[in-house]
Amino acid sequence: MGSAVIVIVTLGLLAMTVCLAFQAVASVIAARYFARAAKRPLGAKPRWSIFLQFSVLMLTLMLGNIFQVAFWALIYRALGAFEDFETALYFSGVTFTSLGYGDLVLDGRMRLIAPLQAANGLMMFGITTAFFIAAFQHAAKNWRETHRDSAGRRAD
Repeated sequence: MGSAVIVIVTLGLLAMTVCLAFQAVASVIAARYFARAAKRPLGAKPRWSIFLQFSVLMLTLMLGNIFQVAFWALIYRALGAFEDFETALYFSGVTFTSLGYGDLVLDGRMRLIAPLQAANGLMMFGITTAFFIAAFQHAAKNWRETHRDSAGRRAD
């Protein structure tokens, strides 16, 4: 394995670590929001309140993923892989989501970084999905608890 390959793989692994930090920040922001929102009464239209809570949660988590896609695009631009940021961002998004259209490809040894980004995207979307499911389970539990009468039966 040549030194250029080691540099590219190392860069990819470092980028993955930075993306994990982005994901952690987005997850903490989302967790804090959801913890505060879950304490508030649902009000007259509980389904609407829950929908709004999950909308904010989803948008926060997706912004974390979008920042990661943009970060990878900056790396591609810094490496000279693409002439403009828009193309780098498109390629990064397609790779991060593992769509892999194939209309744009990297040349030479630089090709080795794209599979690392794809693996990174799968892991980060896995974290996003796990967080979203955990929040849904928490909300469903709270819903069940608030919609029971004193005998433990559903109130609706």
